[in-house]
Amino acid sequence: MLYADLGYNVNPFHIAFPSGVQSTDLSYKNNFSPFLGLGLAYKKFHLRAGFPVVGNLRPLDKFGKSTQYNFSYDISYKRLWYDFEFKSTFGYALKQPNVVMPDAYSLNAMLNAWFFANPEFQMNGLLAKRAHYTNSILTWYLKGSVNFFGSENKTGALVPINLQNQDLALTQLTGIKAFDIGASPGLAFVQRKKNWQFGGWAGVGPALQFKGYATPSFSKVQIGVVPRIDLRILGGYSTDEKFFFLVTDFDNKSIGFIDFSYRQVYFALKFVAGYRFKEK
Repeated sequence: MLYADLGYNVNPFHIAFPSGVQSTDLSYKNNFSPFLGLGLAYKKFHLRAGFPVVGNLRPLDKFGKSTQYNFSYDISYKRLWYDFEFKSTFGYALKQPNVVMPDAYSLNAMLNAWFFANPEFQMNGLLAKRAHYTNSILTWYLKGSVNFFGSENKTGALVPINLQNQDLALTQLTGIKAFDIGASPGLAFVQRKKNWQFGGWAGVGPALQFKGYATPSFSKVQIGVVPRIDLRILGGYSTDEKFFFLVTDFDNKSIGFIDFSYRQVYFALKFVAGYRFKEK
C-alpha cells in the first residue's frame, strides 16, 4: 500500500517562572509550513518520511524562518503495535515580546508500544492504511513509552536577558532536556457506518523522568514523576482499494523544577489518502 499525507505541524513550547510579585509566561512559536509525507506499508511493516513544502506561512519579520523534519516507523507483532517517531523543529520566535531566535530548536524522539485487550482490535484497521473495519469496536489498552525531548538555543539563553530573574539561575538556561519512561492505560474505539469510519484513543498515566538543564556556568540533572496524555482522533472514508482520512495528533510533554516549568506541545493536522494494492 502506498499513501501520501499533507498537513501542518505546530510545535510551540512554553516557559513559566516567577518574576517579582508576578509570574512570567513565555510562548515560543515556530513558523510552520505545509508538510508532505510519503509512506509505504507492506504486511506488518510501515515506513513514512515527511518534509516541508512551499515556504513558511507566517510573516518572516515576526516569526523568522523555521525548518521541520519528521520520520516515523511502526510494526505490528501479535497483539503488540510498536511505533517510533522523531520530530525536530529549527527556528523559533518568542511571541511577547517579539524576539526572533533563529538558533533555537526543539526535538522529540519517542518509542511506544500498545497492548490491546480485545484481540480483534488492530491498529492497521484503525489507521486504515493496510485495512479497515467492517463494524464498531471498543477496547481498553495499555501503552508503554520512552521519550527524549527538549529545547536549546545554540547561541545564547532561551530567556532574553531583560526578562531573566536574577535570583533564579534557571532563567539563564541555554537548553533543557528530559528522558522519561512511562505507562498509560486508556480506551480505543472504532465506529463504522457503511464506508465511513471514525476512531481514536485516549489515555493518561505517570512517567519516571530524568530531567536536566544547562546554563553558561553549570548544568544540573534531577529525577521526578510527571503525567503523560495519550490522545488521537481520526476519521474518513475507506473502501477495499482506497481511502482518505483526516487525522489529528496531539502530544503534550512537560518538565518541572521548583519555580520553573517547561511545556512542549506537538499538534498535527493532516489529510491522508492512499491506495491498497490487491494481494497476489
